[in-house]
Amino acid sequence: MKKDKEQTTILPKPIKFGLYTLLIFSVLLSFCRLIDLAGLFNFSYGHYYFPVNQKIPFFRQGEREFAEINEFGFRIGTLKTNITCSYLLLGDSQTFGSGIFKKDSFPEILNRETNCHWVNVSIPGFTLENEFSMYEKVSPSFPSKDVYLFVYGNDIYETGDTPDYLHFVNHQKWYFHIVAFFFPESSRLYLKGIYFESIQKRMEEELERVSKLPYIAPDTKAKQEEVIDFLPIKTLFQISPSYLSSSLDTKTFAKKDFERWKQVFFRLKDKIEKDGKHLRVVYIPLEVEFDRTRYDVYENIGFKMNPKWLESDSELVLDLIQLTQENHIPLIDLRKWMRYRTDLLQNGDIHLNEVATRLIAEILKKDLQ
Repeated sequence: MKKDKEQTTILPKPIKFGLYTLLIFSVLLSFCRLIDLAGLFNFSYGHYYFPVNQKIPFFRQGEREFAEINEFGFRIGTLKTNITCSYLLLGDSQTFGSGIFKKDSFPEILNRETNCHWVNVSIPGFTLENEFSMYEKVSPSFPSKDVYLFVYGNDIYETGDTPDYLHFVNHQKWYFHIVAFFFPESSRLYLKGIYFESIQKRMEEELERVSKLPYIAPDTKAKQEEVIDFLPIKTLFQISPSYLSSSLDTKTFAKKDFERWKQVFFRLKDKIEKDGKHLRVVYIPLEVEFDRTRYDVYENIGFKMNPKWLESDSELVLDLIQLTQENHIPLIDLRKWMRYRTDLLQNGDIHLNEVATRLIAEILKKDLQ
């Protein structure tokens, strides 16, 4: 009887081995996740840039304009002497001035019409990670009083796992996925740096291809008669139907990505303050936050819409207001001047036109007073 009792209380060896293995795996996973959350693996964010010390073609409705690229990989703006103040501008394509001539971008208007030097280091497609990385690279060479961070309405979406980034991740080696399971945020940060390097390579290849194509001046009459079909926006919907919620719903749908964005934001803020400079934030709203016509276009295409984006405040705006107030950072919310205007966007495109850049330049000039 005693022997039978012992046999009933002792687990078979395969089950014991399985339980011990599960216990060890759980402890190891918890340990790795704690290290991951502590951020001990501090990888650089990285950024891409235009081919250095070259002339690059840019286009406005098919009209070509060449621009000089400096040794840091961003477009050279107006060089000024005998200035009384200098500002560094961090942003993406809206701040760069995509789709318009350089002279009509608001940084260049400010360079012409103020006695300050506005150094625009923005590059189309930049995320906040890229902007921080670019700032670290160029700030020693461009002393400035203030740093203007231009937050565009889709910055949270771009900080997240975009379809292009996920496509890149899915093509990584199998062992990357194993490491990412144990260290998800650290692996993501590391892979983002490699991802930005891949963008750099693709951009250089595309620029080389475009530079070899024969230039054909656009037919201005045909351009005027062109029917606007909003193809870029329709393509965006096919690629990412949750684009708007992933950008603006920071308390709900995009909460995790907003937390990631804030981590980068605070690192940038601390770096700027350590350099003895001041940070100023300018919010450039998405078109559905100010343009009724574009709101209807997005709704008709199929995007899930929220009337609060247009009529009041998105979750992103409310979070930005709270974030800047708590940290005593000046915030210029451009919605105050842009709301309900339908004349600020390029035809069929998401980018600001010359009317909008003139408006922004005037707002920033008044901010200096």
